[in-house]
Amino acid sequence: MDYEKLKKRDSSLDILRIIAVFTVLSVHFFLHNGFYSQTIEGTPMYVAVVMRTLFSVCVPLFMLLTGYLMSKKELSKKYYSGITKTLVVFVISTLACMIYKNIAQGDVFDLKSFILGTLDFTGSNYSWYIEMYIGLFLLTPFLNLAYGKLKNKKQKQVLLVTAVFLTIIPSLFNIFNFGSLDWWTNPTSSDEFQKLVPSWWQGFYPVAYYFVGCYIREYGLKMKTRTMLVLFVFSLFVFSTFNYFRSYGTTFKSGTYIYWYGFEPFVLSVLLFLLIKRIKADNFPKAAKIALWKVSDLALGIYLISFIFDSIVYPVLCEKVILMPDRLPYYFVTVPIVFVLSAAASFIMNLVAKLLIDGFKSLANTIKDLRSKPDKGKWQHIIFAVLMAFAIGFSLWKCYYGFGGNDESFYLTIPHRLTLGDSLLGDEWHLTQLSGFLLLPFVWLYTMITQSTVGIIFAARVFYVICHAVIVCVIYSRLKKYGYFSVFGCVLYFLFTPFDIMALSYNTMGLDLIALTGVLMATADYSKKLPLIISGLAFAGAVLCCPYLAAVYVMYIIAIGVHYVIKKTALNKNLFNSKLFSIKTFLWFTLGAGILAAIFLVFVLSRVSINEIFSNLPYLLADPDHPQMGFMAKMNYYFKTIVECHTHFKYVLMAYGATAIVMLLDRKRRQHRSIYLILTSAIVILALVMFMPTMTSVYYNAIMFPMIFMGITAYVLSENKQRELLASLFVLGIFYSVALCFSSNQYFYVTAMACTASNIASFVFIGNLIKEMKANPDNLDYAVPCKYLAFVMTAFLIILQACFQITVKADHCFWDSEPKQLTQTIQNGPAKGIKTTPNNAQTYEQIYADISQYQNLEKGNILFLTQKTWTYLAAEDFPYGTLSAYVTGENQNSLARLRSYYSVNSKKIPKYIYIPKDSEWDNLQQILLEAQQNGYSLSENEVSYKLVK
Repeated sequence: MDYEKLKKRDSSLDILRIIAVFTVLSVHFFLHNGFYSQTIEGTPMYVAVVMRTLFSVCVPLFMLLTGYLMSKKELSKKYYSGITKTLVVFVISTLACMIYKNIAQGDVFDLKSFILGTLDFTGSNYSWYIEMYIGLFLLTPFLNLAYGKLKNKKQKQVLLVTAVFLTIIPSLFNIFNFGSLDWWTNPTSSDEFQKLVPSWWQGFYPVAYYFVGCYIREYGLKMKTRTMLVLFVFSLFVFSTFNYFRSYGTTFKSGTYIYWYGFEPFVLSVLLFLLIKRIKADNFPKAAKIALWKVSDLALGIYLISFIFDSIVYPVLCEKVILMPDRLPYYFVTVPIVFVLSAAASFIMNLVAKLLIDGFKSLANTIKDLRSKPDKGKWQHIIFAVLMAFAIGFSLWKCYYGFGGNDESFYLTIPHRLTLGDSLLGDEWHLTQLSGFLLLPFVWLYTMITQSTVGIIFAARVFYVICHAVIVCVIYSRLKKYGYFSVFGCVLYFLFTPFDIMALSYNTMGLDLIALTGVLMATADYSKKLPLIISGLAFAGAVLCCPYLAAVYVMYIIAIGVHYVIKKTALNKNLFNSKLFSIKTFLWFTLGAGILAAIFLVFVLSRVSINEIFSNLPYLLADPDHPQMGFMAKMNYYFKTIVECHTHFKYVLMAYGATAIVMLLDRKRRQHRSIYLILTSAIVILALVMFMPTMTSVYYNAIMFPMIFMGITAYVLSENKQRELLASLFVLGIFYSVALCFSSNQYFYVTAMACTASNIASFVFIGNLIKEMKANPDNLDYAVPCKYLAFVMTAFLIILQACFQITVKADHCFWDSEPKQLTQTIQNGPAKGIKTTPNNAQTYEQIYADISQYQNLEKGNILFLTQKTWTYLAAEDFPYGTLSAYVTGENQNSLARLRSYYSVNSKKIPKYIYIPKDSEWDNLQQILLEAQQNGYSLSENEVSYKLVK
């Protein structure tokens, strides 16, 4: 607590600010209690009119305070920082109000609506004052110049009279109808009035109040307090009676005279301001002063956030107390309740605002410190932070869009069934099931906290963005020493999501874990254990996502053998001479991998025996969706699908192949680096442009593949090579692409996806090459123009890559329409909060409502004969009666596989079978007949067929 500041503080102004915000809430009492639709007649309504007239001082008091407190402010750079807290609190309150309206009223809430709701001041319903205050704040130094340049008190009084005449006086004279004698006996008979004075400038009223505040600070008002109090009470009585008379027999007439620019609020607020200002606050106890200070400091937040509590409190009041006049006594209950709750919320908002402002100041000081140092390279951290902030915000916005596919929800079904007691390699037969172990903690924690799966798909998307961001930040922390290109590599890596399915899956987790493994191994201090152990853990996790990666571990052992063979030779610069391949490094890496492997095995064997695993294994490998092939056949597919990924991509491969051959044969290639970099850049740009027209459909992952050529060229041309990064990240990414092709039927799409990890290294290689090219000129004609052309083309390539990635991510949704067509938000079930097309949402909601009826039945194994994997999540805690939530096709092969499953796992025979009517089983009637012959009873509605045993 700054007690020196407290001594200088005028507590009467704190009282004024508290009264101002309390009267704001009091005006809102009349806004929400039905006052404006009630006929004005009778004593209770007269009292209500008196109260409403009195509370009209609310906003004018704030404006007078602004003039009083800011009349000495001068134009300076520091002055503009004074609005920071106001704007931050406003943004926080807007976020809170929009979240509340989304939850309570179903209003749209996403990144776009939040930005627009903030900019147009509609997100926070009471934020019109902020829009006004911003303008008044910007004008303040110039208003002070105008006021201060006036030579004496009389000139300033003329200024006040002029401002009041233009803004306030019209509400006194332009409110009468001189054309009708009947009007004077019954003013409610007509709303037609004659204009007697100019009124065009009425909207300028905040400036009038501002100048009055300035004048009060400088001169005050020479009037006895008692006289002033009598005048205030008399004015209140006259104005209230006038308002009652003008509205009698009809609803309340909110004429210009009672608006903020009306003469009534003006007179009352000025008198009240002067009265409160005369309170002798110097003798207040210190505790009282502190309390007034702290509550006063909450005023803005109370004003803005009170909408939420108004929306909660007043519907209850109106429901419990039917007649509006009977609600008046509850003013002394409802308004204090709203005030206290709003003050508590405002305290939290102020705390958050302080953290944000202090954090920004700390960041600004850090930047200032960095700029003062000769090492300008540290600016790259600021650039990384800014780009990542944009990328994270962009990704969170994208989380709301798209619910067209079945893959995303399938990823959650495996850990979900594990939370229900099922086992891996026993109850689940899908080949990708091992990765479900890594997702188990998230699903378990989510369902434990929420006690349901409602909204779990959207929550998993947000969780993916967080995990992905953390891993990228860790990767950057290890690669930052390589300069700005590590920033570009990491940010572009973050922007990419395999298949654009924003969820933790065997694809996204595998890619992240491989990238993390490679970076940690490449940048480790091999004398330290922890990075090596963590990299082993990450690799083991990647193996769970793609078991074929275990072959890389064997290759690592072979590389260690090579390391010990060449260690005794003169090949000191050979890659295998690195400590990356030492026994010590290998053992710590193995320890990390072994820790996760042990935990995994204990978990698996706690639910299924080894015999059961072996009895299920032949069926797992017989998955018709992943047919078994020989090694050479798979390798043939690997290369063939790369060549045939696009009609003309073979020409790209031929062009780069020729360039690479010439480059490798050129003994003076380091003197011709610019030429090779230009050629490679041109080839990669051509490939990106080639892929772009269909990038939002079949070729989404392909956008990450061409950059691999730049990595190869840059590494070959560099003199000081990052050999560990080549071996443990670039090459590991290539091996990962091969392993994925062995385990997946997606071929080029997973190849391109896996190369994303390699491209992190590619950016580092490019940065290293450019750094060397800057230091050492090429030995060829036109060396300087060629070098700069190479730099320009490389920069253009990176910008093009970024633009394509951003564009594609913004326009593409996996198996759904583009975001602008996704206008319907799913309201229920596991997909709650996700936007999709109206047709998709309607189908989803109908099936979900139909499935929800199972909650009233006895728990039992359930089988959904549909490719809609989310149905198992919708069934909440019903045990899975299936080999996998993913039905590879609505055909005979799937049924045959199910029969095999039940023959081995008879305990999983379903009690309930659900078949949506929009499914495409070619033998549906045969399925229904067979089920009935096996003891199932059939019921049918417009949505589905339901079978119960």
